[in-house]
Amino acid sequence: MSVLTNGRKEILCRNNIGGVKNVYIFSYDADQTFILNGQTVVSASSSSTLYKFEIANGNFSESITNDENGIVFNQSVSFRLFKQNVFTTNELNALTNFDFRYIVEFNDGSLKLGGLYNGAKVSSLNINSGGAKQDFTGYDLTFESAEELESPYLDNLEVITGEAINYIFENGNNFIFQDNNNFIFN
Repeated sequence: MSVLTNGRKEILCRNNIGGVKNVYIFSYDADQTFILNGQTVVSASSSSTLYKFEIANGNFSESITNDENGIVFNQSVSFRLFKQNVFTTNELNALTNFDFRYIVEFNDGSLKLGGLYNGAKVSSLNINSGGAKQDFTGYDLTFESAEELESPYLDNLEVITGEAINYIFENGNNFIFQDNNNFIFN
């Protein structure tokens, strides 16, 4: 008996763009979530602040570990910020002490939410000065999280602004959330 419902034909196209162009960070608050049909989603909050990082050489990965402890989705986003300054160094150092959530904006415009259930942490922060004039000077960062469910795709960034939110999950469920946190099946 098969658990699969469909196969997949390889998609050969020239508009399959890899990489990450922006990472948005916002605070993790366990009380800011609720559950719908087994899926935990962030509730809209106009008090949340979204911090945008325009990045270079970004990469998002999600791997599945399935062992006697259950299934874990290990999420990781790594990227570079060019040039160093005191303000950025202080901000990134402060970020290492907090849990947060992040949204990854891929070069094709799609969005994924990381650290949704348990929050994410800075697992690596390297401040590089290079050895020669042409060498990289800036920050190499990696954020990691371990979740019970895969990271959901988002339809837009309004998850933070408190306006209408459209979450699209890979399992086909599609919910639209409004300011009062009511939802409409789409």
